Amino acid sequence: MSATEKSFNTIGVVPTHYARQPVAGYGTIGRQHNFRCTNAFYLKLEACFSELWRVYPHGPAQAIVSAGAYVNKPGYHGMGRAFDLDAIFWPGKSFITNRFNEYPSFYLGVEAVLRKHFGTVLDYNYNQAHRDHFHIDDGGSVGFHTTRSHTLFMQGVCYYMLEMRFDGNVDGDYGSATRTALDEACAELGVPTPLSTLTNWNQFLDAVARFGLRGERRTSGTSRPADYDCTRHR
Repeated sequence: MSATEKSFNTIGVVPTHYARQPVAGYGTIGRQHNFRCTNAFYLKLEACFSELWRVYPHGPAQAIVSAGAYVNKPGYHGMGRAFDLDAIFWPGKSFITNRFNEYPSFYLGVEAVLRKHFGTVLDYNYNQAHRDHFHIDDGGSVGFHTTRSHTLFMQGVCYYMLEMRFDGNVDGDYGSATRTALDEACAELGVPTPLSTLTNWNQFLDAVARFGLRGERRTSGTSRPADYDCTRHR
């Protein structure tokens, strides 16, 4: 298996673009670009984005903008098993990863889909270096974990999406306040516990994705408007 065995400029039917200087400015749709990774990792990318198009009512995007896949450096990028997601563009709508504060529910909905397919997802709240992209790789197992990146995601769902003012911070610390808030979030979303079982974890991610991308609050079908209206081109 070679880290560069798969060369691609689409994921499924959607073109992959690059929008970093000197090619194009960050936050723009950029230009179509060839990326490389392993064959197995590419299949995971295809499955992940196919699911995202199924969940989001607008369907397939116009372009997926990436900062890179294979890069000649240590780590999963160097193994051809990582991908950096900068943005997604649909006709008339855009999702830029450094705008978390403008549309946190939609951001977390996208992240939920990514976490169904990749064990490692580093996001806006993880650190300053990841505020302008999602880093995804398959170095870890998919499922519920109490690692800092997983905890930040779950805290974000409780605090930003479900607007729970729990006795804690979005700080990556899986303490008692987070456990209590997460139990309440599961009840709110109609998700069975414990999340340590893969089936329940996937149901949690599905519920977060539906709420974030479609505005569906509970699995029973009650809903409120999602916060994605603010992602129109500016």
